[in-house]
Amino acid sequence: MLTVEEINSLSSRVNYNYTLNNERSYFIENGQNATLFQWLKSKGTSFDCYIRFLNETNTSDVKLLNDKIDFARTIFYAFLKPFQSQFFYWTLLLLIMYKFNTRRPIIKLILYHYTFRAIGDIIEQLGKLLPYYHSMGSNGKCISTLSYTEQHPLKWFLTRQINSFFWYTGEIIGDWYPLLRTKAVTSNKGALKILYTTCIIYNISKLTVPISQLFVSPTMLYVNGEYNWDYVNKYYNYYWCLQALIIFSTFVYELVIYLILKKEQFDKTNTEYGFLKKFRLISEFRIIISAVVAIIAFPFLFTVSAMKIYFFYSGTEKRAINVSVEDFRIVVTNVQYMIIFIDQILLLNSKFDGRNIMKSNGNSSYYYSSDGNKTSGDYHNYYTGILHSQDTNVEKIVFNHNIDNKDNNKINKLNNGNNNEIPFQMNDNYNNNKMNTNLDPLRYNKYNNRSSYPSFNRISYNPNHYPY
Repeated sequence: MLTVEEINSLSSRVNYNYTLNNERSYFIENGQNATLFQWLKSKGTSFDCYIRFLNETNTSDVKLLNDKIDFARTIFYAFLKPFQSQFFYWTLLLLIMYKFNTRRPIIKLILYHYTFRAIGDIIEQLGKLLPYYHSMGSNGKCISTLSYTEQHPLKWFLTRQINSFFWYTGEIIGDWYPLLRTKAVTSNKGALKILYTTCIIYNISKLTVPISQLFVSPTMLYVNGEYNWDYVNKYYNYYWCLQALIIFSTFVYELVIYLILKKEQFDKTNTEYGFLKKFRLISEFRIIISAVVAIIAFPFLFTVSAMKIYFFYSGTEKRAINVSVEDFRIVVTNVQYMIIFIDQILLLNSKFDGRNIMKSNGNSSYYYSSDGNKTSGDYHNYYTGILHSQDTNVEKIVFNHNIDNKDNNKINKLNNGNNNEIPFQMNDNYNNNKMNTNLDPLRYNKYNNRSSYPSFNRISYNPNHYPY
């Protein structure tokens, strides 16, 4: 409580009686019981500290003007956050490339991912409008400027209890992209069940963080006017346990993706192909890169989480040891989200390359589906581009063959209509598949130098392979 001498010594700029009558109700003092709403609108737990803060603050006209400018600038920056996001220009680029066709599943996924995370960024920026909360420290000194978000009940409520749901929901939406890409290349129901199970567990583990923050009530952040350090530190011990769980579930999810893709794709791919060529041509290879990054980072991130938990139980002094590597965790997490955009751009580039090659060979841009209906070539241009490519390395990766005279003789027999002697799976497919009419142009193509492929045992018609 301010003494009469302290009140008399206040600067003339501080109208004590006016402040007392109009702002005293915003302070929760002496451990009084208050509702959640009262805590959210409160300015502190010590009115005296607030008066001292006003008395010591420079209130010149220039300072007051700067405060107003800072307030307006913070709001402006909040609504600028979506454009500052690292995902904004990637999202805009894909929208342009897809001609703003938002009905595509992949575009919906990207837009939801970006929108939820952008809303989270806006709320986080608006939290900067709350830089002060006036309370008395354990040493009897006043604390006005925030050092932690948890020191302000309203800021904690907005930027953690509400905002975390937007951030983590955006991440969860993005986490489904590797699953969709992996699902497109495997028909193994057992593997798909494991994949879906690990993905759902991974999603649930992420949701535990914002849900857990709901249990840290703004009404419990202060006890008898002092910041409740033990209460907050106890929560963050559980928080790091949850982060360890998320890191472990990430590892399992990415490992399942790696194993499925390795079995379905890379065991069947010629390993002579270079890393950059594989990254550029094979969508699944790009997905597996993000999985490998998460797997490599797992031991380090898990160890950091375990250390944080250990220090909490090692005594009060060690609790202050800061081993957090949050920025590194965010970088590792964002790798798989950046791969979404890179993968889609390279897939579109492959499709456009295939379309250009088709035009140069005078081929139609329409194909016949397995039911005999005429369809657009959007899903098939990628394969057609490969079929007409003059790059022999493409042959190696897709068809997994070595050109020799023996294979050329087989193709000559096929050209002459004698497909009974072709000991490949293609013979049965040609005779039994409803798409056999599509192979007639190939039979009479005489397999000129541009498309003389001696083996078709690696190609399989699967329009769902690139479903986006």
